[in-house]
Parts: sequence; structure tokens; C-alpha cells
Amino acid sequence: MLRATGISRYYRATMELDRLRGMLRGRARLERKVGLKRITFLMRTQTRYRVEQKAHWERAIVRKNVDSAAHEHGTGWKHLRNDLARQNVMLLPRSQQLLAQYEPLAFRAVVELCASRVAPPPPPLTAQVPEEAYAPRPADPTVAHPASRRQLLEGVERMLRCGNSDVLKREGPRTTQAWMDAWKAYDVGSNGAAEAGKV
Repeated sequence: MLRATGISRYYRATMELDRLRGMLRGRARLERKVGLKRITFLMRTQTRYRVEQKAHWERAIVRKNVDSAAHEHGTGWKHLRNDLARQNVMLLPRSQQLLAQYEPLAFRAVVELCASRVAPPPPPLTAQVPEEAYAPRPADPTVAHPASRRQLLEGVERMLRCGNSDVLKREGPRTTQAWMDAWKAYDVGSNGAAEAGKV
């Protein structure tokens, strides 16, 4: 059996609003209509402040605190931010503020690192794109693209380097090129299948 839930089509938080009205002063506390208008005005203005301005004020305060602490060590907010990025140091402004307030020696160490001539860490190594990737596609559809041949060659070399199967060493192809051409024995449309059938 379904549970019946009573609904209220015209719900107003009368008890909660009256409880809040008791915290006001003047006519807003004594008269219900004035109190409700005052409460709605406060809620509207506080919500608008929280949405539109609060984050900007808090960030400005953090920025000013860090700038003041950096000025004590001979630098500023802009220079410190630039040097932190150069040294690849991930310190959020809030973390910089906490360091400056509660760990001044650690903040001083960070500033000295930025002011020193210590070389920043090298950039991360990216995989070099092989030149075969930029080769034009052959006009003959039966000819493989150079990049696919390069990929097949690297896969075969990785397989031979990692695998240690005695059966494959004994009965499989001997050379890397033979491994690269091994698929032709199973391809119906290639000459390798015909040659394998003749054998």
C-alpha cells in the first residue's frame, strides 16, 4: 500500500520567519508585515552580495596580505607570482597567505628560492612525433602508409624484446622483417597467402 504524504500548496515558513523576526529590532520585531519585509530585504541583499561580490573581496584580501608579506622580503605580489610560475611551484594564493601568516620561515624560503639563481626544473619531455607521420598517403591503396609500417615495426621490436617464448623462437620467423610480413600468410587478398598455399 502506498504511503500517503500530506502536501501544502501554500507553504510559508511562518514559524521560522517569526523566530527570525524576534532577532530584529524596532518595528520590524513588533509588527509582522514590517518584519517580513525587513527579512526579505536582508536575504535579498546578502544573497546578491554573496553571489556578486564576496569572492572578489576575499581574493582581494588574500592578495593584499600576500603582497604585504612579500614587501617585507623585498618583492611584491606581481613579481612573486611570476617567479613562482617560473620555478613551477604550485602554491595557491590562499596557501601563500597561510604560509606568510603561520609559517613565515617557509614563506621566506619560497621567496629566496624565487630570488635565487637556481635554474627552474626542465619542462616535461613530450613524445617526439616521427617524421613518417607527416608523409603523404600513397596513391596505391595496397601500399601501407609509412607511419603504419613504423608502428608495426615498433610493435614487433617490443614483442621480441619482452617475449621469451621458446616455441616462437624455434618455429617462428627468424628476422624482424619476417615477423612484419607474417600477417600476409593469413590475408586472402595478398600474394603472401598464395605463396603460403603453394608451400
